[in-house]
Amino acid sequence: MSLMQIPRKIEYALRAMIYMADRPGGVARGTEIARHEHIPKYYLEKVIRDLMRRGLVQARRGPGGGYQLALPADRITFRDIIEAVEGPIKLNVCTDGSSSCALQPTCRMYRVWEKGQRVLLEVFSDTSLAEIASSKTPADTFAAATEPVALKQ
Repeated sequence: MSLMQIPRKIEYALRAMIYMADRPGGVARGTEIARHEHIPKYYLEKVIRDLMRRGLVQARRGPGGGYQLALPADRITFRDIIEAVEGPIKLNVCTDGSSSCALQPTCRMYRVWEKGQRVLLEVFSDTSLAEIASSKTPADTFAAATEPVALKQ
């Protein structure tokens, strides 16, 4: 079975950015991000360079240095991150506005691709990094529920 799948590069960029967003004003070392998010270090460095070029991440040198968000997490969207590492989002070649498909004038699928493109961009544009960073994972919820509760005496 074949899947429509988000490229690994996008997944790594999103995970790294969420990790940094969990540290407001803080700095995360590359090795720390790579280890915690299970991203190969060499790949993380490439992704971080792309994010830095787009002004989403900044590096701090010296002791205590590392990477941090260049903007507040509520001003960074999934779309910003995805386009920083992969370029413009296109569901299909015909949705980029270039009319590069010879079948477009008579294509009965075009409406579906166009609608899918619009919805996809809307979801990615409306999803902020802060929104995702503030959400809890099922593992976080489980850990909180199983923590011992101190009894008042």
